Order: sequence, then C-alpha cells, then structure tokens
Amino acid sequence: MLSRFDTLAGRTLQLLVGMTLLTILGSAFILQDERKDRFEERNLAYLLDEVTTLVWLLQDASPVERARIIERFSRTGDEIAITPEPSLALDRPWRHAVEHVIHHKLRSALGIEDRESLRVRVEIADHRQDRDEDEERRGSPPEHPRALGDDLRSDDVRAILVCVRLRDGRWVDFRTTRIDEPPPWAGKTLQLLALLLTTVIGGGLLMARRAARPMAQLAEAAQRLGLGEDVEPIPESGPREVRETIRAFNRMQDRLHRHIQDRLRLLAAVSHDLRTPITTLRLRAEYIEDADMRDKTLATLGEMEAILSATLSFARDEAADETARATDLAALAQSLVDDHADLGGDVGYAGPERLIVRCRPVALKRALSNLIDNAVKYGGSVQVSLATEDGQYLIRVDDAGPGIPEADLEKVFAPFFRLEVSRSRETGGTGLGLSVARTIVHAHGGTLVLINRPEGGLSAQIRLPESIANGSAPGAQGRVSARV
Repeated sequence: MLSRFDTLAGRTLQLLVGMTLLTILGSAFILQDERKDRFEERNLAYLLDEVTTLVWLLQDASPVERARIIERFSRTGDEIAITPEPSLALDRPWRHAVEHVIHHKLRSALGIEDRESLRVRVEIADHRQDRDEDEERRGSPPEHPRALGDDLRSDDVRAILVCVRLRDGRWVDFRTTRIDEPPPWAGKTLQLLALLLTTVIGGGLLMARRAARPMAQLAEAAQRLGLGEDVEPIPESGPREVRETIRAFNRMQDRLHRHIQDRLRLLAAVSHDLRTPITTLRLRAEYIEDADMRDKTLATLGEMEAILSATLSFARDEAADETARATDLAALAQSLVDDHADLGGDVGYAGPERLIVRCRPVALKRALSNLIDNAVKYGGSVQVSLATEDGQYLIRVDDAGPGIPEADLEKVFAPFFRLEVSRSRETGGTGLGLSVARTIVHAHGGTLVLINRPEGGLSAQIRLPESIANGSAPGAQGRVSARV
C-alpha cells in the first residue's frame, strides 16, 4: 500500500490533497473566527438596543408604569432595578475595551453628555479574572483600557452591568447574564467542506494517474530497452516536458537501432570478405609439399576462422536478438550440470527444483555454459548453485582451482585477454568466453563478477534482478543438493 504513494501519481495526489486539506482547514478556522466576531457584534447590538429602549421608556414614566415596564422587560438572566444610588463606583478604571465601547455607544444613543451619568462593567469568568490579575501583578497598567483587538470573547464574559441616571436623579441598574455563544461549527459548512475534499481527492486521483501514465510507460520501455528487448515507439502524451522526454527517448531508440543494424551489416560484409580469402588460402595450403609446413599453415588458418567466428558472435550480441520468455532457470542450470557431468566433469548443483524467470534462455544458457566450461578446465571440481539474496537471483559457479590474481579479476573480462600461467592458449578458446558471458548478463539487467574464495578457488557470481521473475520464488518448490 505504501509503495503506491511512492509513485509520481501518489506523490502528486499527496501534495494536492495535503495543500487542499490545509487550505480547507485554514478557511474553516478563519470562517469560524469570523462567525464569532459577527456573533459578538450581534450580542453587543442586542444589548445596546435593549438598554436604550428600556431607559427611554423609564425616563418619564410614573412609578407604577416603571414597575410594569421592568416586569415586561425582565427575562431569564436579566436583573433590572431602580435605585437611588448606582451599584457601580465611579472611580473604577476601564478593564476591557468592550466596556469602553458600550459606554461610548450608549452615551451616543441616549444623548448623555455627562460621563458620570453612565457606568458600565463587564464581569468575566474566573479563569479570565485570574489571568488578568496575574497581568496586573506583573505590571500591566490598569488605568488604560485594552486595545479593541482584545481577545475577550463571549465565553469569557459572565455578566454585563449598566447603570444609567434618569432625569429625576434615580438610577437604572441593568444586569444581564444572557450572553449567547456561537455554535462551534456550522453543520452545512462542514458538509460542504467534506464534499469539497472528497471531490478534490477523486479528481486529483484521476488527474495524477493520467499525468503519471506516460512516465510509467516511459520507465517500462526504458527497462525493456535496457534488457535488449524490442520496444515499440511510445505515444507522445502528457505534459509538455513529458512529451519532450518521450520524443527524445523514441529518437534515441531509433538511432540506436539504426546503429546496431549498420554494425551488423558491416560485420556481415567483413565476414563474407574474410571467409573467401581464408578458404582460398586453405585450398592453396593443400598443395604445399612440406607436410609439416602444410599442417602448420592449416592450423593457423583454422585459428583465424575460429577467431573470426568468435569475434562476429561477440560483436553481434546475440542476446539482444532473442525474444525473452518465461524459462525455468533451475532446469536450465541442472541441464548444463548434467551435460558437463556426462562429459566426465566433476560438477554438482544446489538450489531450487523450479524457478520461473523471464529471460532469453539461449543467451543465458550460453553465458552460464561459458562459466562452467572455464571452471571445469581450470578449477577441477565445480559447484553450481542458485538462490535469492537481497531481492536478486544469485547464480554461483564455484571451482577449486588456483583462482586469479586480484589485479586481473576485471581484466579477464576484456575481449581476447588471457592469463598466460593459469589460462594458457594450449587449453583452447579465443579469450572471448567471459566477455560474452558478461555482455549477456548485462543485457538481462544483471551483473557478473569474479571473486577469489577464501578457502581457495574462484567464484563466478551472476546476479539478476528479481523483478524479471514472473514465477514462484526459490524455496517455494523445495530445494535439492546433488553431486552429479
């Protein structure tokens, strides 16, 4: 599951959904904060209207009418009384900006010119009161009201008190605890945000897959081309940069194909031109009267033919011409072991009984046969093993010979390179066996290395990527270890 998000489409979708989710959450919190601000203004406007209406009705009313007005205005959470003295002291400083705002707006609405005739107090919750007192102890100047950006909210307010002096000198004390709080979230808003997020995820998934499909096709084609398979030109689709990359890949593949075809035609012509004079020389050598000279000449011509054939085979790179197909690699290795054992070689096999791998079996068999041939010639006892290691298929050909000097472990892969001591020309061959084997293994996307074994002998190790397999893993079919 996690590997799906490691693709271009997955990462694009992650980025799109992440940024959209961040935008939606930020917008939701901004919207909620804005709703709270509007709700605070509504609370304040409702309070101002109620107090203004109440004071205007009480101004010129008789005591009986005032009692009736107060009774009708009083609701749950409201306390209204007419007293000779105000319940709020005059020398109390502003503590919150809202007190100053209420005082200013009520004076304007009631036409009060004397500041002392109107007093306002906001009672805050205990947790807020403790915090304000702590700030005062730390040195906050209480004589200045806080800025209008104060974070005082409805949930911080416990009650609001307003004292207004009437024309007859008496005071109206109004105290209310009906401070409505806004709902935390709007249900429809959340539903719309959820619908938006779902739409973005669905649309983003389709867009990301569509945008990443050409890159996936390009990666698959490059993998197949690297393994030597014929690849059809990729349709140019997707964003401009992707189209340009695909166009460059198609051109590169076409130029590479033309280059290989030109090389093959050139080699075919060289082969034809050289075989004719060699055949002529062979016929003329038959007329040499000196038998010893005639045999040496024919041997030299035979060696020239062998070198020419090996060179043409190496340059032609037969591994690139064969079609890859599902092959039982274990059976292929066991058949080679059986063939060499029938010829008298001391060869054994250890590994799974069955392992299906997509490869070019003729070419891979040739590479493995070259390694076993060398091991039998120069190492005596040979052990061929097949296993999995670090997500790769490992084919080992271990011998019990003298090994190869460390400085020459890479040199022996060069065409026509031979070791004079342990790999003399008397043993036969042209020095192309290891070069051909490595070329074939590289065409399969693998590696071929030679390692001197600590206990003595040489180990030729082929590693093939496990991604080329399309069958069961080794071990699932059981293992056998036999000495043939």
